[in-house]
Amino acid sequence: MRLSDLRDKKIRSLDGKPLGRVHEVHCDKGKVTALTCGPGSLIERWTAKRNGHRIPWECVVKVGRKAVLVTLDPPQRKPSASRSRQGTRRPSGPRSKR
Repeated sequence: MRLSDLRDKKIRSLDGKPLGRVHEVHCDKGKVTALTCGPGSLIERWTAKRNGHRIPWECVVKVGRKAVLVTLDPPQRKPSASRSRQGTRRPSGPRSKR
């Protein structure tokens, strides 16, 4: 799939609520990071009361032929084991004067 194939696709939440159409695809080092969506047509943009949304790529569930399904709840990330322990410090107490 090309990035141009994502543009102008409808975006819907898992419960079927329409969120708009894809306007921009954000990339970083060759990987898609987010989608920007909003009202579809020019007239919808003029009369829309809601602003656009930035949807992280982690929230995309499925890219179909006609629409992109997203979840509005971002997935919870587990802390990695190597980052859980920051290191130990010696207790700071009164220093002796020599």
